[in-house]
Amino acid sequence: MQPCAATGNATSADWARRDGASPCVLSERSLSYSVRVNVKNIRAQPLSPDDRRQAIVAAVIPLLLDKGAAVTSREMAEAAGIAEGTIFRVFPDKPSVIIEAVKFSMDPVPVCEALAHIPVSAPMARQLEDAATILLEHSERVAALVGVLRAAHSAASAAPASARHFIHTSNAAILASLTDIFSRHLDTLRVAPARAAFAFRGFIFANAHPMAASEQKATPREIVDLVLHGVAIPDLEPPV
Repeated sequence: MQPCAATGNATSADWARRDGASPCVLSERSLSYSVRVNVKNIRAQPLSPDDRRQAIVAAVIPLLLDKGAAVTSREMAEAAGIAEGTIFRVFPDKPSVIIEAVKFSMDPVPVCEALAHIPVSAPMARQLEDAATILLEHSERVAALVGVLRAAHSAASAAPASARHFIHTSNAAILASLTDIFSRHLDTLRVAPARAAFAFRGFIFANAHPMAASEQKATPREIVDLVLHGVAIPDLEPPV
């Protein structure tokens, strides 16, 4: 094939056969522009220390859930796409990464937002089944990470003093969101919404406990049925 001649602002037809010549072939690199194109090297803005911590933790959590305390700092770095030394410029040691992962997973905001988005128009049982699914996934994830933390814990990296307060605050926020769901159904409750939410949350905790055998665990639908209808046959239920 013949090379293409520089012909200014040629149209597509200009590049077709001319006088029996072979069609011109243009590579992507040979494209020309009629206006000047400024190309600048744009570098990504460096992350702030807090953003870098969160990025590392978010990347490491799936690895911790998969491998537990046996995960190495090199594997953590590979998961986060950073050099191994970068981790220890952000965290003092591996248990500190795990502590931060537990805190990250216990953040109540995503859970509360998910609970708030359960359709108000759905039947009560369906709303609670959706809530149970959300809370079970959250509780099992947190319980697994707490187990990893206990396995990797060392005296040199004790849990922060604010941990108890953080756990209390997280649970209180989730319980408040769950209470809001029960409050949608005041006419059908024989106990206060907060009391119903507390009992419901108790079932979730028991079901997500790592010591509970898998065959003993209830499904979200079974949890809802137990909370709404109890364990006694209605016609044989003794008077209170």
